[in-house]
Amino acid sequence: MRGIGLRPRRLVPTALAVVLAVGFVAGTMIFSDSAEEALVGQYARSARNVDVAVTAGAGSHLGASTLEEVRRADGVAAAAGRMRERLPLLDRQGRLVTAFGETGYGVDAGDRPELRAFELVDGVVPTTGDEMAIDSATATATGYRIGDTALVLDTRERRRPLRVVGVVAVSGGVSTTVLTRGELTRLTGSTGFREIVATLRPGADPATVRDALPAPAGARVRTGDQLRHDLAEQAFAQLSGLSIGLALFAAVAVLVAGFVIANTFTILVAQRQREIALLRCVGAGRGHIFRSVLTESALVGVAGALAGLAVGGGVGWGLMKGSASLGTDIPAGGLVLTPWPIVASLLVGVLGTVVSAAVPAFRATRVPPIAALRLVVPVSGRRSRRVQVLVAVLICVAGTLTTVAGLRTDQPEPAMLLVVAGGIGNFLALLLISPLVIGRLVAALGWLPGRLLGVPARLAVANARRNPGRTAATTAALLVGVALMAGGSTIAATVDRTAEVQLDEAYPVDYLLTGAGGRKGVPAAVGAGLRRDPSFDLVAAVRQTEGKLSGRKITVGSLDPGAIGSAYRPVVTSGRLADFGPGTALVAAGRGTVGKRLSVTADGRTATVEVAAVVQASPLVGDVVLWPGDFTTLGPAARDDSLVMVRTAPGVSPSDGRARLDSALQAHPLVQVDDLASVRAERGDAIRQIVGIIAVLLGFALVIALVGITNTLSLSVLERTRESALVRALGLTRAQLSATLMLEALLMAAAGALAGVLFGVLYGWLTAEAAFGATSALLAVPAGQLAAFVGIAALAGAAAAVLPSRRAGRASVVGA
Repeated sequence: MRGIGLRPRRLVPTALAVVLAVGFVAGTMIFSDSAEEALVGQYARSARNVDVAVTAGAGSHLGASTLEEVRRADGVAAAAGRMRERLPLLDRQGRLVTAFGETGYGVDAGDRPELRAFELVDGVVPTTGDEMAIDSATATATGYRIGDTALVLDTRERRRPLRVVGVVAVSGGVSTTVLTRGELTRLTGSTGFREIVATLRPGADPATVRDALPAPAGARVRTGDQLRHDLAEQAFAQLSGLSIGLALFAAVAVLVAGFVIANTFTILVAQRQREIALLRCVGAGRGHIFRSVLTESALVGVAGALAGLAVGGGVGWGLMKGSASLGTDIPAGGLVLTPWPIVASLLVGVLGTVVSAAVPAFRATRVPPIAALRLVVPVSGRRSRRVQVLVAVLICVAGTLTTVAGLRTDQPEPAMLLVVAGGIGNFLALLLISPLVIGRLVAALGWLPGRLLGVPARLAVANARRNPGRTAATTAALLVGVALMAGGSTIAATVDRTAEVQLDEAYPVDYLLTGAGGRKGVPAAVGAGLRRDPSFDLVAAVRQTEGKLSGRKITVGSLDPGAIGSAYRPVVTSGRLADFGPGTALVAAGRGTVGKRLSVTADGRTATVEVAAVVQASPLVGDVVLWPGDFTTLGPAARDDSLVMVRTAPGVSPSDGRARLDSALQAHPLVQVDDLASVRAERGDAIRQIVGIIAVLLGFALVIALVGITNTLSLSVLERTRESALVRALGLTRAQLSATLMLEALLMAAAGALAGVLFGVLYGWLTAEAAFGATSALLAVPAGQLAAFVGIAALAGAAAAVLPSRRAGRASVVGA
């Protein structure tokens, strides 16, 4: 306690690092709890006021007789049936409204307001057949407002105009249309219910009533609590990936803070060697010294944890507001504070600080009493360095072998795990040998400034190289953050470039047409009509059916022979596309070899074909591609086209081509159009969004690392008080002395950032290579982003040295 009281300013940067790390950990936990409650509230909206529920099995319905039985059951106060049928909605341009490739649903308005599966937000609930209400997300996406007329499609694909009279809030992400029960029956032909819900009389036990209710074949009977629990699990599944990602970023922040804390206490112990030795001389034992250092760290951890919890509230609020940018649209709601973020904050703050300070505390116990007479702090010997290098080499060998094993694994997921594990091992090896590398890297980076800026730059290089262990520990935190940012950016850029090239090579078309709204295919008349339109120079139809090969389920496909090599250009691993013809097949890798005869079964028929070529698998075409005549013989039931690939003719603008396509599809509204140009643009936007998210989230780690640089330089200024006075006496000006410290920080930050970029690019590429499996990833290095990372890190490092440099510049000449 007395040590902290005498030197409180020395521990402020350490406490700040703890505050930031704890703030990120607490913030992610507060966000997860708040988002879960908000999503549960949204998903459980359909279970509000429900005490028991009977849900039909997949593809089945509950009849009116079941509803009457539920109403007559003992303990039931009221019951209502809920209809939910597929009902495609068209936007203002006459195009299908879809979400994740799925068309919308229609639900009935119901006759009991308290048991409706939706909540009225604006307007009124439909009461006549020509009225409808739409969900708020669809209203925002389409621009429909109350009073507008919207079109829906019945089961015969006929357009039915309805007037929008209300906006509702619903669970789920697909578009939802609310109609009267009679109108929904007329449009969909369905009369049954997907679910029957009920409220109970006071005193009735939900479990007892549940057990007494009728349960038709395939139906599920649940209490209201069980229904809400199941809906909550859907909400949690939506958050699971995001929560894991945020937890990983929080772990990185804690790791970086650990580096800063350990480095700070190492410096403090080195500066207090004579003080510790004097304590030993007056009777203090090793245990007393050890406990005193750990107690000091624990007090810093407690203060940082309490302040960090307050920062965590702000972080949680920011994540809730920015959830859409993170790929999850969280409903509006307040922050939820449970005991767990408080417990985690104290554990991370106190335990993390104490653990990080344990090694410096142990080193403090090794200071002998005789050190009180020394004027110079001894440096570590060569023996410890040799052991450190030996351990680093062993870890590097293990990490490299693990990485190679991952690259040789065919399955993407285990391959990625092995490569990442190998990367972690090699990164640990890099941290161990960094004292031997970082000094040389600083010298290389400082060579040109030394020639241009003279003595201050050369002094900065010498200072950074004076204690390579301390310099390496200072830059390690920055190296971690920049390596992850560079790796994430490289992975994103490589995936984007590889997917772009694969898409262009395999499908050099502009549009893909598929069935939607329950339609399993595209009518053959669509392709025939488009072939007669001069606006399109390539129209290739793909037909598919499910089949078996050697007892394994496969997708059997066929496409127009003229499309092979033009609209369909697969990567050939063996054989030739030119050999493909009647009686032959193109098969995906692992399904056969060139020249081998295969027996393919589908729809109870068998066709024997010879493998003409082995190609890269394509889900759009199939695992086994047959000649059209062979496919017709094998699967005559597949009358519609599964997919139609369309390319506009030269000279036709994208807008004109899309207009002609929409015109041709007027008679077939349930044909969905995927614009590949839009797909490419959306993928590019998504990649840029991912990179931005990574940069923002890892920014916490970089800020903590810069706090560590400030802390190290501040403590170094105290060590160099006499040295600073001496160089001032030799003619160095205050400005030059301040510039020396800023250049030292800039060089350290640049060296750590450059090493992080090089390592991140290497393992970013290897991870992407493992993710693509048998397909080689095309390395894309985002040079501009990486250069920006290094530049920002270097400038931020220099900015972190402003306060320490000003203090060094105030050194008095008489202090020499």
